[in-house]
Parts: sequence; C-alpha cells; structure tokens
Amino acid sequence: MYLKDLKKEFKSTLKSLLPAIVLILIFQIFLIKMSLNEFITVIIGLLFTILGFTLFIQGAKKGLLPLGENLGSSFIEKRAFFMILLFAFLLGLTLTIAEPDVRLVAFQISQIAILTISQTELIFVTSIGLGIFTFLAVLRSMVDFPIHYILIPGYGTAIILSLFADNEFISNAFDLGAVTTGPMTVPFLIALGVGIASVLGGRDRMESGFGIMAIGSIGPVLAILIWSLIRGGI
Repeated sequence: MYLKDLKKEFKSTLKSLLPAIVLILIFQIFLIKMSLNEFITVIIGLLFTILGFTLFIQGAKKGLLPLGENLGSSFIEKRAFFMILLFAFLLGLTLTIAEPDVRLVAFQISQIAILTISQTELIFVTSIGLGIFTFLAVLRSMVDFPIHYILIPGYGTAIILSLFADNEFISNAFDLGAVTTGPMTVPFLIALGVGIASVLGGRDRMESGFGIMAIGSIGPVLAILIWSLIRGGI
C-alpha cells in the first residue's frame, strides 16, 4: 500500500516539476551553456530534489497531518487549554528553526547583506515571531473571533514599522515572513488547527482550522522589523 502511494506521489511530483525541468534544459541549450560536468551535477541535483519532494510529501501525508490533527483534538478534549497554547508557541518556534526554506534564505542574507547579520540571529528572531503568532492563531481558533482582528492590526503595524526600519531589513523581514510558510510548518500547523476545530462544537472546520499560517507569517515580519529598530539598524 505504501509503495503504491509512494509511486503515485513520485509521478505527481515529477509531473509538477517537469515544466521547470524542461525550461532549465532549454536555457542550458540556448543560453547558459554550462560544461557537461557542471550540467550533470545539476541533473543529479534535480533528481535528488524530485526524490526529496516525493518522500517529504508522502511523509507529511502519512505522519505530520494525522499527528497534528490528533494532537490538536487530544489537547482540546482534555481541556488542556494552557498546554495547547504553550505547545503552539513551542511548535512554531521549533518548526521555524527546522524549516529548510528559512535556513536557506537566512544563509543567503548573511552571505550577501551589507549589514552585519548572522544566520543564527535571523533564524532565532524569525522563530520567535512565528512562535508568538502561532500562539495567537491557535487562541483565535479556540476563542473563535474573526481573523481580521489579527490580520489588519498585524500588517498595519508592519507597514508603520517599515517606515522607520532600515530598507534592507524591510525586504529581509517580508522575505523571511514568506518562507516560514514552508514544507515543515504548513502541514503540521494547519493539521493542528483542523484538529482543534474538529472537536470544538458548532465550529466550521474550514473557518476555524485554517488561517493559522496567514496569522503566523505576520510574526517573523514584525519580529525582524522590531529587532532592526532595537539594534538601531546595526
């Protein structure tokens, strides 16, 4: 059964990435013209990418999604409200640290930025921001108040802070906010939200269970902007 699902996922992933692979081949032939040895390395990397996506997506479907839903529903059924809020904060924190997209962007920023920004610093501040706003997103699901009560003030504050922050920090903040919605954080946090909504009576699972990442991604933006102001633009 698992082998059949893995094979199906591999075909789906290959089909999704095929247009990009064809485009790379066209550019290689007519524009880039890398040496054969360099291009073979690129091809090997693409094969690993396809295999990695296949294994990760299948792992998320079989492991992360059911685990997240069961955790959310179990905490609510036991009325461990404080524990689930603490868990939400810690989960947002640790998933961001493990998120490959965040680590990659933080590494690139630390390599090319004019400012003295360390990769570790960027990842830590980003993870704190996502942790706090994951806490708020789960609290919203439990209390059941409209999502725009957080989105509008959150992004409004980010816009105001961007008027005072260094220009380089502004772009970095919004980029890091975007990449926190990556393959590690999205499946688990959304599954957690759906699990919470599934055992809360009278709640729409679609309305209450989703929106966690929309809220969560505000956190890293605000955290980086506030951090830049605290450091005085370095």
